[in-house]
Amino acid sequence: MDTTQRTIQDTKFSASNILFYLFVTALVAYGINYKRKRQRFEYLASKIPGPPCLPLVGNALSFIGNSEDVLGVIDNFMQQYTETARFWVGQELYITISNPEDLQIVLNNTKTLEKGPAYKFFINTVGTGLFSAPVEKWRRNRKVITPAFNMNLMSHFVPVFREKNAILMQRLKKHENTGKAVDVWEYISGAALDIICQTAMGYNVRAQEEEESEFAAALTKASELDCMRIYKVWLHPDFIFEIFSFFTGLKETYKTLHKLPKQLIAEKKAEFQRKMESGELDFNEDAKDSKKLKVFLDILLELKAAGAHFTDDDIRDEVITMMIGGSETSALTNCFTLLMLAMHPEIQEKVYDEVYSIFGDTDRPLEMEDLGKLTYLEQTLKESLRLFPVGPVFLRKVTEEIEVGKYTIPKDCNVIIPPLNVHHNPKYYSNPKVFNPDNFTPEAIASRHRYSFIAFSGGARGCIGSKYAMLSMKVTIATILRNFEVHTDMKMEDIKLKVDLLMRSVHGYPLKLTTRDRRPSHVRKAQPNPNPSPVAVY
Repeated sequence: MDTTQRTIQDTKFSASNILFYLFVTALVAYGINYKRKRQRFEYLASKIPGPPCLPLVGNALSFIGNSEDVLGVIDNFMQQYTETARFWVGQELYITISNPEDLQIVLNNTKTLEKGPAYKFFINTVGTGLFSAPVEKWRRNRKVITPAFNMNLMSHFVPVFREKNAILMQRLKKHENTGKAVDVWEYISGAALDIICQTAMGYNVRAQEEEESEFAAALTKASELDCMRIYKVWLHPDFIFEIFSFFTGLKETYKTLHKLPKQLIAEKKAEFQRKMESGELDFNEDAKDSKKLKVFLDILLELKAAGAHFTDDDIRDEVITMMIGGSETSALTNCFTLLMLAMHPEIQEKVYDEVYSIFGDTDRPLEMEDLGKLTYLEQTLKESLRLFPVGPVFLRKVTEEIEVGKYTIPKDCNVIIPPLNVHHNPKYYSNPKVFNPDNFTPEAIASRHRYSFIAFSGGARGCIGSKYAMLSMKVTIATILRNFEVHTDMKMEDIKLKVDLLMRSVHGYPLKLTTRDRRPSHVRKAQPNPNPSPVAVY
């Protein structure tokens, strides 16, 4: 009996030993493999210029501060380390790339389609729509959403652009000839939100009927606190950020932010259901004809009803992404553009003269065919985007090694693409800090590399709504200039920038509005008219 027990015990001991040795062997093999990969990772990183770094934290201490400080750090870093450089934040490797030839490689490479890790910090705000979606989800959803921005649909949007801008003019009218500056952000952003919700969702949100949009206020707070998490590494762990969110009221802010999109979707779903039950919807009708008046939310709801893999959360995420991407970005660019026109009256005159050459002294409404003629206005908007790209920095994750210029970029590092620094590089733009719409004449554009202007990103994950945005912004700026002259006491050196989800002016966009003298500039100079008659052109 004792012999049998000893045999059983020996067998158990041997089995335990074997399992232990297998575990140790696997652990050692994993460690060797990790070390081998890490050695190559660190070897490739060492070939790229960059600042010396500390053990464990890398260069993270350089990025402690607020968003204004970090923009300055990145700018100084880019000036010191040419066009490709690296830095470490803990064990994470970041490589900045700003040479247009290299940017073209990165932005068009399938190995760099994945967004960088910082985007996860905005998921509570924007979800996983096109802006931050993993590659597979992005591929699927982009195919669905792209038809909503077909140029053939744009002519249907122009009446909406006019209607919402007419409300904007009425709101701005109360500040006309007061001699006092008004920050136009709330006015411009409300109009932009009205426009995107009506054109992309088929929903009249009436944002301009509120003194301050609840959605816009919640978005500002959420994006500021989300962005704070990027700069403050102690907020990176989820459990710490949960505590932070509770004490800052961020959880309630997220609820407020999502309330409007949820309400919008619920009402559209109910309308969609009624149409299905009444037979108004025909899924077999000719797609070319049926999509003419379908906004992207209609397309999403139809696909979901037809069995496509679209959850309610997916639809909500795309709606929020569209509301932010389609309103905030355009509103910020409009505000920066108006501020630049107010600071540069000679350019404002030139833009107005172009508007006058199309409309003359008439009150006729703006039409789709007019927008293509506003070429100098388009140059002005692009120059505003060059100086103040609303997305000043964006990130991509490298999923496989790639060759970029003279460097091999290692797998699992993060590439930083900085439009702000590219656009301000004197190699591509002479006097890069000066506002000059002639940077975007056809001749000037032809003389530069295509990727020296990346306000709308580029490649497969570039902005799908860039043409829509340009049309919308043209209507807003042209309408404002038909009604008002804009002035400001601000100077270029007074503009301080900050970044949350997007780049903004710290001190807002203060403008003084006076009644527009509708005559062209050469007539006004020859025959001054100190008392122009009030007009209301929409």
